[in-house]
Amino acid sequence: MEWEMGSIDPMVGGLRTYVRSVVETLGMRGDSSYIQSEPLSLYLAVDGHLPGYPHRDVALLWDERCGWAGALETGCGEDLIVVSYLGDDPLPPPEVVASYTASLLRGDSPGQRTPPDFPAAEVRRGLRLRARSAGLAAGIPEQAGSSAPAAPLVPQQATRGSAPPRPTPMGRAS
Repeated sequence: MEWEMGSIDPMVGGLRTYVRSVVETLGMRGDSSYIQSEPLSLYLAVDGHLPGYPHRDVALLWDERCGWAGALETGCGEDLIVVSYLGDDPLPPPEVVASYTASLLRGDSPGQRTPPDFPAAEVRRGLRLRARSAGLAAGIPEQAGSSAPAAPLVPQQATRGSAPPRPTPMGRAS
């Protein structure tokens, strides 16, 4: 799994910890994945295809505004096509993400078609708490009332391309 190396940002650390749990629960290694710090988001390639799309790879996306989404890869660096959003909780238990993913791969219609709009400050606070509970943010003061990173971050490049894909909701033009 590719991470932002050298970052001491507690939100990135919290997201890293959370995603490791998700990857383990999915029974994956996370080799084709990355985390981006601004905007705080991640990409996780999934083995398998959606019924009806045998030639398109599947990915899970996560960002602080929409939470988890299932998406189809496109060709030539085009935007990913979001097929659904998990919704309800931006940081659900890993088992919920695994169930959502299995449902997607079976061809069910899990989640919701419209993107949720979670408050980024609350999501970032939750990630800081995850980092603290994992002992990753020792000695890093929380910036009360701020969603700004605690330290400068170096953006990580994707393993499948040079820039993070921009998701496009299915049925909407980008």
